[in-house]
Amino acid sequence: MQKKKSKNYWPHGIIISLLLIVIACIYTIIEAVKYPVELDTYYFDTKQNVDKNYDKIKASQEAFDKKYSVFFEINGGSANLHAVGNNEVRVVINDKEGRCDFDADIKLLLTRPETNRYNQNLALSNTEKCRWFFPPFSVETIGRWQFQAKITIGEDVGFFTYETSAPGEENGTN
Repeated sequence: MQKKKSKNYWPHGIIISLLLIVIACIYTIIEAVKYPVELDTYYFDTKQNVDKNYDKIKASQEAFDKKYSVFFEINGGSANLHAVGNNEVRVVINDKEGRCDFDADIKLLLTRPETNRYNQNLALSNTEKCRWFFPPFSVETIGRWQFQAKITIGEDVGFFTYETSAPGEENGTN
């Protein structure tokens, strides 16, 4: 009688596992390169300028926070965006002393945190009693969104982010 030879598949499994790990590492690097830190829009400036002037930016933010408080009103007070149709945003700025006799220059950006593909710069349309109104806008996709604002009042500059979402139509979740 002839003895059967048994095959051992462990070496093949180890080699395939190592190849899959290398492929996963290459894929991770390729995806990370697509979203470099230079594309971060929080300070409305390049990474190099932010690095060079970070102490000034931080000091200005602290001075701004001591004098003013900032709120975002989305669609009349709701925290969510409409997945389809017009959305409205207002920025409410209150002076800590109760005054509202100041001019504010507001740059407002609607963005998705993971990509710059859907960025929308919103231009100021109207001002009324500590409220700055922006024209209606529409979002293309459901999910997580952010409003990023750069507010300049005199010498003080403040940077703010407001998290919001556009829930799905079926179940109201993202």
